[in-house]
Amino acid sequence: MGLLSGAVRFRRYQVLGAVDPDAMERFADAVEHNAFEEFRPDDEREQAVGWVGTDDWFEPGLPSDRWWVGRTVCLTVRVDTRRVPAHYLKLQCRKTEAEWRLKAGREDLTRAERDEIRAIVHRRLLERVIPSCQGVDVVWDLDRREVLVWSTAERMNETVRALFERTFGSRLRPLFPYVLAVRAVGDDRAELLDRVVPASFRPEGDA
Repeated sequence: MGLLSGAVRFRRYQVLGAVDPDAMERFADAVEHNAFEEFRPDDEREQAVGWVGTDDWFEPGLPSDRWWVGRTVCLTVRVDTRRVPAHYLKLQCRKTEAEWRLKAGREDLTRAERDEIRAIVHRRLLERVIPSCQGVDVVWDLDRREVLVWSTAERMNETVRALFERTFGSRLRPLFPYVLAVRAVGDDRAELLDRVVPASFRPEGDA
């Protein structure tokens, strides 16, 4: 469900704080600094998160002309995840521990040795895992100070908000119905909303 195709399902956020007029140069550096990085051969991360272009998740480089459109920022948050099955990891650790005990001529290993074995086995298995790849499009209208996130999944939205705030230095506030109502009536009249009660539009007498 993205910006370029699919059903239109998204969450809206208000960007808190003003954006300075010369933000373009600062944003360009920040986006490049937080761009997505592929897993490296010796990488111990289980998850990689970063910005990619909305037009192509796998195209390297994020020059501003790929994501700066007028007064709008259009980017995609890419999330690659790789997991080693816990049971398989446990079995492989047992096998390696047996090899270490045989080589050392001992019946048991220290806690530090078992921890080292687990780290070695986990890293080796991670290199063999094909990561799952997810992406969610993000559109920031600077003039309206609103962000649209093309996902309604809670965990993905938390990931997007964390990356957005780390990149641009601005917090996001969800725009749910109450907040939109406050914006409509004004902060000085927000107490009126406390007196709002549900209304039924069903004709009287209908079951």
